[in-house]
Amino acid sequence: MYSIKAILALTFFTALASSTVCYGDGFSFSGYVKSYALAQDSITIENRNVESLDAEDQSITGNFQSQNALRLMSSYLSSKTGNFEVHYEVQPLYFSNSEMATYYTGDGLGAINGTISPVTNQYRFKDFDAVLTDVGNHGVVLQNLDRFNYQYSNQYGDLTIGRQVLSFGSSRFINPTDIFIPFAIQTLNQEYRVGIDAIRYKADVGDFAMVDMGLVIGEDGKKQNSAAFLRGKNSIEGNDIEAIAIILDDAWLLGGGIERAIGDFGFWFEVAYMDWQQSAVDESQGIEEFSANTLPSTLVTPYTNNYWRSSIGSDYALNEEVIVMIEYHYNGAGSNNVEDYTELAAQAPYQKAGVFLYGEHYIIPALTWLASPLASISASAFYNVNDRSVFLTINSETSWSDNLYSDFGVYISHGDTLQYQGSIGETSPVDYVFGSEFGAYPLSIYASLRYYF
Repeated sequence: MYSIKAILALTFFTALASSTVCYGDGFSFSGYVKSYALAQDSITIENRNVESLDAEDQSITGNFQSQNALRLMSSYLSSKTGNFEVHYEVQPLYFSNSEMATYYTGDGLGAINGTISPVTNQYRFKDFDAVLTDVGNHGVVLQNLDRFNYQYSNQYGDLTIGRQVLSFGSSRFINPTDIFIPFAIQTLNQEYRVGIDAIRYKADVGDFAMVDMGLVIGEDGKKQNSAAFLRGKNSIEGNDIEAIAIILDDAWLLGGGIERAIGDFGFWFEVAYMDWQQSAVDESQGIEEFSANTLPSTLVTPYTNNYWRSSIGSDYALNEEVIVMIEYHYNGAGSNNVEDYTELAAQAPYQKAGVFLYGEHYIIPALTWLASPLASISASAFYNVNDRSVFLTINSETSWSDNLYSDFGVYISHGDTLQYQGSIGETSPVDYVFGSEFGAYPLSIYASLRYYF
């Protein structure tokens, strides 16, 4: 059944659309319609009881998904009063495998083959119910009030109050300083980052220098769900330098990065150090329903470790059509032991600080080819050096007009798959573990159509 809040939101946008016609000089209204058709292969779960003669493998059934999205975007701009911005998105989803739909209607939304960006209210003061309505056993409609903010600018700087995007870092693939709900690598629709509630002020303090500070106001305004940050950027002799400090209730982060050109090569380096001093109560409150992690553990312990994360990389244009990139990422929050992966999923870095990779060392090569002015092909590979698993993405994009685009892509993984210890018929619970990080990802093929208005 549709919630009253959802009806009010739709009514509000109808009013905005009408206002666009009546007061066109101050209002702007735009949006998009997207549709993804996704086919995923089944996932084999091997039995670790190799000594048992009746050991049988399990599997997660393959499925077909239809992921659709309607995003409505409106803003009102005035040189005197400032700018108001509102984005609202509705996502009707269909799954041929009804078990997949339960990930989005039940208490936990972590799915190892999930390709939808999680909408968490951990960093939102108040929010709509993410599930707008169920559609039988195979469908669900999600909603997301993704932007709702007021912006005011003058000669001293820019002030933004409300739901907005906080995105930090200089790396191309994995940003160690970007901890507020970054995209997981398998997410299909990565055009707009998930908005969070914050008060943010940015000011220019020189020709190329900038100071950026803010307060993140999390769920119910509670301290354990909130954060504060201070960031500075400057350009010195061709070096774009950034430094940042972030304070959470139970942790703090110090980091920075640099971007520059070295001859014909682009170069970037980013590093962050995070210190955690978490209590058992804080950890249990930090786990959200909309977790992007896989196979979350029910055993929750306070996290008190400290770790480094860093990324370094380079890109180079072979010619006007082809660009190659490579990045190395070190993840101090991860582990070089595959058996630790399941436990990591429930720990603070993965629940509250934007970490989503489980290993320690990664090499990420990538290539982009501009096949024509209207078509491009890109490919990237995430290689876990520790367990030697690989996640490969290949995507092509075609522009059919100024408003209409299509995509076709494939996700290919390699590595040891999931494993389990025990039997469903036994009194002791079944213990699931990773064989490798990416080996459990299913072969996925998708096609999409996007229309902008």
